[in-house]
Amino acid sequence: MTEHSEQRKHKRLPIRTNVFVSGESFQRFKTQTMDFSDGGLFIEGKVLSLLKVDTVIQVQSAEGLDNPPVLVARIAWTNRYGAGIQYMLDS
Repeated sequence: MTEHSEQRKHKRLPIRTNVFVSGESFQRFKTQTMDFSDGGLFIEGKVLSLLKVDTVIQVQSAEGLDNPPVLVARIAWTNRYGAGIQYMLDS
């Protein structure tokens, strides 16, 4: 069990899907999610693994949908494979 799994509040589902990720400090790129939960998701990507915790990013489906919504999220943690992100929802 990793330190991150001990802190998880939500069950993660192993869902891989293509997404576009963008942010102020890097160009938009296409990658894949590894898993989803009610609180966030894990996204693969060396660029993401180098970002600081609390960096705000945008995530958008790359599955051929017409004008998919943009999800705003923050980097919650990173490892060498990518980043765990937390959804930033309006209250």
